[in-house]
Amino acid sequence: MPKRIKIPDLIYRKLFEKKDRDGFADESLTKYLAFLVKDINLKPTVGENVRECTKLLLDMWTKNFADNLPYIRFGNKLVMNIDTYEAHNLAELAEPEPSIEKPPTHSAIVIGRGPSIFKNKHLEVLSKAISQRRYDGVICATDGMLNECLTHHIIPTLITTVDGSPIIKKWYDTSLVKKHGSKLKIALSTTVNHEVYKTIHKAGCKIFWFHPMFDDPHEFGSWTRIQRLMTVSDFLKKPLQAISCGGNTGTTSWVMAATLFKASPTCLIGMDFSYPEGTKLEDTPYFSGFMEATKDAGMIPHVYKKVYHPFFKTYAYIDAVFTSYRQSFLEFQRKTPPWYQHWGGTINATGGGALFGPEIKCMTFKKFLSKYPK
Repeated sequence: MPKRIKIPDLIYRKLFEKKDRDGFADESLTKYLAFLVKDINLKPTVGENVRECTKLLLDMWTKNFADNLPYIRFGNKLVMNIDTYEAHNLAELAEPEPSIEKPPTHSAIVIGRGPSIFKNKHLEVLSKAISQRRYDGVICATDGMLNECLTHHIIPTLITTVDGSPIIKKWYDTSLVKKHGSKLKIALSTTVNHEVYKTIHKAGCKIFWFHPMFDDPHEFGSWTRIQRLMTVSDFLKKPLQAISCGGNTGTTSWVMAATLFKASPTCLIGMDFSYPEGTKLEDTPYFSGFMEATKDAGMIPHVYKKVYHPFFKTYAYIDAVFTSYRQSFLEFQRKTPPWYQHWGGTINATGGGALFGPEIKCMTFKKFLSKYPK
């Protein structure tokens, strides 16, 4: 049924001016409006549902950022009323840029918490290689794997925390982290829960702040740009690094290895982006959230898909969230500089999962360690 709406005169005149400029001067307004909305789908796609769920976290991220801001700008000096200032910019860890003629200084291993890392005992393999001095490269681990690493006598080069939920505190509030805290370097998002920050600080870990990139920091009204400007102080004179995180800590850890430490190749273990074959869908972490967002059980077959890994010859299930993560990760690979691919690029050594594509090489973890010892 046609609907009548009132349009202010100025907007009405601007609409017709734009209609003429777009080449619809001789066409009806209805036809022009149909042209303007031709790409609008009234039924949200899976990706749009994921993005809408993510937007719900903005309030939490903003509150966390506000809680952390004094500690970023003024470090211990103001907040804790002591004479020394201590707050670190992630950029302090950056390595020089390699080239096709000049190789990277080292390779890297990125450690995620996918089930393959436990199934294939990859931490045991890595621990043995380190103890026998058969690997001496960079190790970037997700926060969820920190205690597992420490249990296996592995001290990561850098541990990454992105998630703003207070539940992340459980990875740091442990006897192992307190014991090894002074040896640990943490890449910490400015939107991390403040209790998580205090727990990490109390354990004696060295914190390197960074901003998760929400939007284009070059745009005047960008939230990322505003955050960067707000964290500059008389002590921390340069804006913090803004990092494209790909929506998860595993991808962020890869970004640290490849773009901060300039390591190539970078080897992935525990980076499955999927659930092993046989997993009950209702037991997966995003099932209830997706059902709440869509209210449509008929969408389940479109959300959970079975994936075959052509190299490892394994099957896995991938949901809407992991599909989004996988797409972002593959897009990041396509944007890597020429030197990165030339010196090895990204190597998937998980033994399964859903990561494969033209820019990703695959091999066993033991083969990687024998081929790239440092």
